Amino acid sequence: MEIEPERLLAGRRVLRFAGGPGGAIDRGPKDDGAAPLLLIHGFGGDALSWQFNVQALVKGVAGSPGRRVLAVDLPGHGASTLDIPSGLGGVADWVVRLMDALGVERADIVGHSMGGRVSLLLAERHPDRVRRMSLIACAGLGSRVDAAFLQALCTLETLDQARGLIDRLFGGAPPNREALARAFLARLANPAARAPLIRLLDRLVADIAAAPPQFDWTQPLPPLQLIWGEADDIVPPPDAGALPPHVPLHRLPGVGHMPQAQAATQVNTLLTEFHQ
Repeated sequence: MEIEPERLLAGRRVLRFAGGPGGAIDRGPKDDGAAPLLLIHGFGGDALSWQFNVQALVKGVAGSPGRRVLAVDLPGHGASTLDIPSGLGGVADWVVRLMDALGVERADIVGHSMGGRVSLLLAERHPDRVRRMSLIACAGLGSRVDAAFLQALCTLETLDQARGLIDRLFGGAPPNREALARAFLARLANPAARAPLIRLLDRLVADIAAAPPQFDWTQPLPPLQLIWGEADDIVPPPDAGALPPHVPLHRLPGVGHMPQAQAATQVNTLLTEFHQ
């Protein structure tokens, strides 16, 4: 791990703005003129979902001065507002207001799972705010989403249940399974944390249900790449034949729904090379 979670948490900024507060981990140079990397986590996560990635992405390629990297807390997560916008499009608009509060005009977006769906909506609704985009295990690209798993996150009660959820996320038991399960239980069994997730889950399920069976790749999109774990059965990878040839799909063998943690070195390399 490149940086301890406690250090990242201690450095989280909480910004006040219309629709706020909004939490964000903010690292790297702020005045180098380059578009920062903006990392958007998935359902039930927070900015610390990127704890294996932030510092490596700040450093970038060898010899570079580094770049600004921002990992945000979406509404209902982390240090951000418990008020959930209406629909995931509203969540995307909220992220843009947070970008304004952070002084970010244009960013490279990296979205995971539900955060990938939010990233797509952000690019659709605010195309001038996105330079390039990487989507990791992205919800809403035509492959199914296991809504029962997301519901289980919102009804978590026991450590055994938490262990089972961790195993599903990682496509098998990770080495730090017990610590992850205990952290999951401590956070997601809290009624105050659970209530906004239940409201957000309703919006996520409705958004995906309303989406066309096949994603419309003819719409204007920024340059993007897809990263997926082949063992992901929460949001399984799409059929490569359904993708246009200009959209690369990086499939990671033996990796589940959390490539940014489970295959951090490989993901960090893919992100660094694509977002130069």
